[in-house]
Amino acid sequence: MATVTFILRDPQSKKDPKEKKKSTAKEETPIYLIMWIDQHRIKLSTGKKIHPKNWNPLEHRARQTDKYKNFKETNDRLKDIGEKTLACYDKHMVNNPTINISRLREELKLIIKPKPQQVPETTTFITAIEQYISTVNRKPWTIKHYNTTLAVLKDYQATIDLELDFDDLTMEFYESFIRYCNEATVISEDKEGNLVTSKRFSYNTVGTHIKNIKVFHNYALEKGYTQKVLPKKFKVFAETADTIYLNENELHAIFKLDLSDNKRLEHQRDLFIIGCYTGLRFGDLTKLKRENIIKGGTRIRVKTEKTGETVEIPLHWTIKTILEKYDGSLPNAISDQRMNDYLKEIAQKAGLNEFVMKAQTRGGSKVESSHNKWELVTVHTARRSFATNAYLAGVPSISIMKISGHRSEKSFLKYIKITPEQNADLMANHPFFSKPPLKVVTNNKQQQ
Repeated sequence: MATVTFILRDPQSKKDPKEKKKSTAKEETPIYLIMWIDQHRIKLSTGKKIHPKNWNPLEHRARQTDKYKNFKETNDRLKDIGEKTLACYDKHMVNNPTINISRLREELKLIIKPKPQQVPETTTFITAIEQYISTVNRKPWTIKHYNTTLAVLKDYQATIDLELDFDDLTMEFYESFIRYCNEATVISEDKEGNLVTSKRFSYNTVGTHIKNIKVFHNYALEKGYTQKVLPKKFKVFAETADTIYLNENELHAIFKLDLSDNKRLEHQRDLFIIGCYTGLRFGDLTKLKRENIIKGGTRIRVKTEKTGETVEIPLHWTIKTILEKYDGSLPNAISDQRMNDYLKEIAQKAGLNEFVMKAQTRGGSKVESSHNKWELVTVHTARRSFATNAYLAGVPSISIMKISGHRSEKSFLKYIKITPEQNADLMANHPFFSKPPLKVVTNNKQQQ
C-alpha cells in the first residue's frame, strides 16, 4: 500500500539577520513529494517552491491567505501530482511481478516532469498519416493495412527522392505511384528453392493503397493541415477476385474423410466445415463458443466482429454432427496461415485434383495460371462456398446477405461463384420457365 504527502525541504524561516535583506524569492523553499511504500521512501522535488510562512504543515498544502495569491494554483498542482503518482504506482504493480523502487522512482519523475514531445514544425503528408494511424480507433487488421500503405509510400518517396507533401498529391503522383506499384518486383523462392522474380502488387492491392491514401488525405483536410482537394480522377479501383468455392459434393468428400488418426487435420477440417455452412468470417468462426448455440441446438447466434451486427444462422445437419463429436463444444482454432496449410493437405486427401485456371491482374497485366483445386483452398473458401451453395439451393439473396454482411445485391452477386450454366439451371427451375402458359377461357354462348 502506498501513501503520498508533501513537505518542505527547509520548513524553518531564516534566522540570520542578514538573510532578512534577501528577497522573498530567495526565501522560498522547494516542495517535495514523499511516497511511502511499506518501509521504503521515495523523495522527489515537485518543481514548486513556497515560503514557509505560506505553508500549512498539518494539511501539507499552501495556506489560504490574502498575501499569497497563488495558493489555489499551488494546491491544484499538488493534488494533480498526488493523484498521478498513486495511479503510476498502481500501473507499476500491474506491470511488474514485484515492486522495483529504482524503476518506480524513474517512472514518478516522468509523471512530475514529463519529457517535452518532439512536435514537427510542419505537418507533411507522411507525418499526418503517422499521426492518424497512432490515434484512429480501427480494427487491428485495418491498422495493419494502413501501416502497409505507409511503408509503401515511404519506399516510393525513397525511389523518387522526394518527401511527399500535400501539394504533390496530383494526377501526376497518382499515375506515378500506380506505375511504381506495377513495376516494383520482389524476389522469392519457389517450392524447389529456386529464386523467382515476380510483380509485387496485384491490381486489387494497388487499389487498396489508393483507397487508404484517400482516407489519409480526408483526415488531413479535417485537421486543417491542407486545403487542397484531390483531383476527381483520383479514383479507387478493384477487380472481382478470381477465387474458388467448393460445391456440395466436394464438401461432402471433405466431411466424410476419416481423419481420426490425425487430430491436427481433423479439428481444422471440422472447423472449416462449420465455416462452409455458416458463412462466418475467420475471426468470428474462431471465437464461437458453446453459448453461441441457442434454441435447443438449432441456431447459432453471434455478434460479428467487422460489422458489429448480430446474425442468427440455422444449424446445418453437418454442424450438428460435429457438435455431437465434441460434446456440444467446438474444435480448437489456430492461426489462419497455419489453417490454410492444413486445408490444402485435407483437400488433397479428399481428391480435389481438378485443374483450375486462375486469372489475376499483376503489374498492370492479366496473368493466368493453372492449379490443382486443392492448392487454392483457404479459410476464406468456406465463406464463399456458403454464399454460393446457398444461392444455388434457392435461398433468397437478401437472407444470405444478412449473414454475409454484403450491403448491396450488386456486391453480393460479384462475390458468389456461379457459371452461366449454373445460372441457367437455376432459372430453369423457376415457375416463369417451367409452368405452362395460362389457358384462355372463352364464353362460347356469347360467341354464338
